[in-house]
Amino acid sequence: VLGSKEGEVLLYYCYCEVEDPEKLCAWQKALCQHLHLTGKVRVASEGINGTVGGSKVATNLYIEVMLSQPLFKDILCRDDFKSSAGGAHCFPDLRVGVFEEIVPMGIDPKKVSYKETGIHLSPQEFHREVEQHLSQASQGQSDTILLDCRNFYESKIGHFQGCLAPDIRKFSYFPSYVDENLELFRNKRVLMYCTGGIRCERGSAYLRSKAVCREVYQLKGGIHKYLEEFPDGFYRGKLFVFDDRYAICSNEDVISACRYCGALWDQYKLCSSQHCRQLVLTCPSCREKGLTACCPPCQEKELEVASGQALKEECDCTRRRPRVPIERVSQST
Repeated sequence: VLGSKEGEVLLYYCYCEVEDPEKLCAWQKALCQHLHLTGKVRVASEGINGTVGGSKVATNLYIEVMLSQPLFKDILCRDDFKSSAGGAHCFPDLRVGVFEEIVPMGIDPKKVSYKETGIHLSPQEFHREVEQHLSQASQGQSDTILLDCRNFYESKIGHFQGCLAPDIRKFSYFPSYVDENLELFRNKRVLMYCTGGIRCERGSAYLRSKAVCREVYQLKGGIHKYLEEFPDGFYRGKLFVFDDRYAICSNEDVISACRYCGALWDQYKLCSSQHCRQLVLTCPSCREKGLTACCPPCQEKELEVASGQALKEECDCTRRRPRVPIERVSQST
C-alpha cells in the first residue's frame, strides 16, 4: 500500500530554529524512505521545506509523524500541509539535503529573517482584499499592488486578476527586482502571494526591510490554500507545481498560449533540445510539425550530446532575457 501509485503530493514548510540540521536531515531521509515517499526536502538552520509524494496511507502517516516531532509539534498544524492528487510517481527520486536557506532567495537568513515577515491574511481575508483592490483599480483609485512572488513561467499559466507578475526566472532575482523598482512600492499597500506561502515569508521580510511600503500583507498558505476555498475566485488558470505534473487546476480557464501559433495552451513540456531544460508551451498541432523547442536557437540546435553531460540551466534565449525588469511607475505613484 505504501508504494502504491494512487496517492497524493504534500507541500509544506516550517520556519523554526534548527540546532542540528544534519541530524534533522538524516531523520527526514530515513522517514521518507521508510514510507516509500519521493520528492524534495530542504533543511536549514531556519527550518524545513518539503514536497513529497506517496500513497495516501504514507502521506497521512508522514503528517502524523511530523506533527508529533518535538521540533515541530508546537508550530506545525495539519492545515499547514497542502495536498493534491498525485503520488510517488510525480518525482523521479527522493532528495533530502542541508542548505543555507529553505527557499533559495540568495540572502543570508541572519540579515533578512522570516521573523520580520508581512502580515498573514487567511484566504477569506485575501479574497476580500483582492476584491476591494480590483473594484478600486477599475476606477483608478487603488493604492494597492497585488504582487506575484513567483517566476515568470509560473505566472504565465496562472495568476490572480489584476496582479503585478515580475518577469523574473528565479526567486533569487526577487531582491534585485525590489531594489530596482523601489519607487513602484513607495507608499503602497502590497498584497503578496506565491504557491504555498514560503517565498512570501522572506520575500515580504525583504520588502519590509526597504521601509518604502505603507503595509505588506501575504496570503497564508499561498495559492494552494486559496484555491481550496475559492476554486472559482480571482485566481485564473493553472497552478504551477515543481514536480512531473507541472501544474494542477481548479478551473477550466486557459490564459496562456502556444509559443509558436498563439493558440490557447497551458501544458508545459521540456524543450526537446538535449542541451536545454527550459519549459515550453507548444500545442499538439505544432508538436506534430516538429516545433518542440523553447526558442529558434534550440530548435536549430537539436544535436546529440555526450552521454552523461549535464543539461544547461540557461539556453541562448533565456540568457538574453533581462535578469531584472524595470517596471514603469505611473505618474500617480
